[in-house]
Amino acid sequence: MTHRNDHDDRVRGAPQARALAARPVRLAATGVALTTLALTLLLAWASVSEAAVWVIPAAARAFPTTKPGARQTIRIDAAGNEYQGVQVCVRGGARKVRFSWTEDSDPLIVDNAELSRVFYIRIATPTTALGSRRGWYPDPLVPREFGAVQTVPGAVNPGPTTPFYVLVHVPLGTAPGEYRATLRVENDVAHEGEVVDIPFVLRVWAFGWERLSTRTAFSVNQEAMASSLPAGFKFAGRNKDLILTNFYTMMKQHGVSPIHVHYMPKVSKSSGKAAADAWADRVAPFLDEDEGCVGLPDNRLPLLRYFPWSRSLKPSSAAILTYLTDMTRVYKERGWHKKAYIYILDETTKRSEEKQAERYARLAHKASARSGYRIKFLLTDDPRPRSLGGVKTANKFLYDDVDVWALRYYYFFGRVPAVRERKRAGKEIWWYSYTNASVRKNPSFVIDKPHVDSRVWGWMMEQWNVDGLLNWGFNRWGKATTGSGWRDPYRDPLSFSRGKLRSNGCTCLVYPGYYPRYGLDDPTAAPCSSLRLEMLRDGLEEREYLRLAKGYPGGASLARQTLATITQFPYRIRQANVFVFPKYTQKGSRFDAARTTLARFIETQQG
Repeated sequence: MTHRNDHDDRVRGAPQARALAARPVRLAATGVALTTLALTLLLAWASVSEAAVWVIPAAARAFPTTKPGARQTIRIDAAGNEYQGVQVCVRGGARKVRFSWTEDSDPLIVDNAELSRVFYIRIATPTTALGSRRGWYPDPLVPREFGAVQTVPGAVNPGPTTPFYVLVHVPLGTAPGEYRATLRVENDVAHEGEVVDIPFVLRVWAFGWERLSTRTAFSVNQEAMASSLPAGFKFAGRNKDLILTNFYTMMKQHGVSPIHVHYMPKVSKSSGKAAADAWADRVAPFLDEDEGCVGLPDNRLPLLRYFPWSRSLKPSSAAILTYLTDMTRVYKERGWHKKAYIYILDETTKRSEEKQAERYARLAHKASARSGYRIKFLLTDDPRPRSLGGVKTANKFLYDDVDVWALRYYYFFGRVPAVRERKRAGKEIWWYSYTNASVRKNPSFVIDKPHVDSRVWGWMMEQWNVDGLLNWGFNRWGKATTGSGWRDPYRDPLSFSRGKLRSNGCTCLVYPGYYPRYGLDDPTAAPCSSLRLEMLRDGLEEREYLRLAKGYPGGASLARQTLATITQFPYRIRQANVFVFPKYTQKGSRFDAARTTLARFIETQQG
């Protein structure tokens, strides 16, 4: 289905050429010049509309005006339970395109491949301090079917080049070796245009993993989720269950967890007694590891700043302890205790907030002791008992009670001694992805930065022995400029706007799965991925390569060598408030080379 876009006349390739071609030319004294001009523009339009098909790496960015590259064989290598992608670009006069597999293609590839069209996002306000340009950027991955005819460029494409993303998942336990297929691209189907057969070679390594080891916490916003649904569609009951199941499943496949499941237990505000067992039955499909369940790897125990008690209530310590005892008990009985953590406050900046966090932490550990297992307490704060930016912190009072310190990335490198001390004490250290004026120097998830920014997280976390990654937005589309509604992220990517700070996509790594304009008609469907989310998963998977290599003799040295090709850090901090950031490569090919080196080493060690 082709949908009209209000940008169509302005952004489709070379509209001026079409207009001049259709307009009669008056031959006068300047007739020759005008004729020459018209012919030049017509030839220019013809040159951009020539049909072409070519392959680019998953980490590359194809812009609307990107020129064709050389056709090539698709070569992908992957471990068991790994996802690997590649982009196939089409360009020019092809209005109808079809992707399919030839009959001689290996079922392993055909049965485990997914196709998405890469759509473009128009950035009108560049991310603050980035120096990026306004214009169209590739990002959303909208699912498409092999064998179906795709309309391109179409009314929603701003230029002649359209990328498609081909993703292959290798099931765990797949026999190692090479698997082959042929990806057929029929360009300009309606007019019997060219047919391009692309050889597809998949190499499966003789190792893999059941799940990614990096802990994560990405905030999912229910209001934003509901805002993208059709009018009259109720976000409740079975509808909500289906939406959340698909949403969480998609997150797990990408190696990230929501901060919490979106159901809260019933609680007596006076006594703190919780209907813990009934709540556990409701969320079991999300947390259980049984077949047919999502099996989320991480989850916040439902205790927020004002839940289960409102802002106006001041619960007694006895009531808090009763609630936590009920909840820690059910977590232990259901086998969820190892994936649980308590996250009560965000970015504590006042002594009163830290006292509150300290109170809840000690009560949580007291309740955990009753259940026979300590559920970890997470705090997004600086693990350093000093003043920071004029705000007094007194974290020394929390040192024995906080199990997970999640500090903002750009603070980390000025706190290395304190971080190492906490690690020696057996505490976890997480990074808190945050977009501020330093985004130009540090990795982030903003759309108008290179894709390596999303991919490098896994490598740098392994280099600096960081246990987890927290991001306060996964589907926060951003609030509309006027009114109380949410932005349409497909048309307005400004996900964060506060003061002078503007950010495109830092809190939005996915797009609504319901969007009829792009042929997405199922309100319960999973959200659409993004190139940035795919790169984040690639980096987390590559961290597994590093960890596996370190388990063999000589592997630690090799890991250091490969890491040095990705990121370097001149560790020179003269003042605590001077932020010095590691440098990291902007070349996706270096990631690929380092990853292949590690894979070959692991296979050699396995004999």
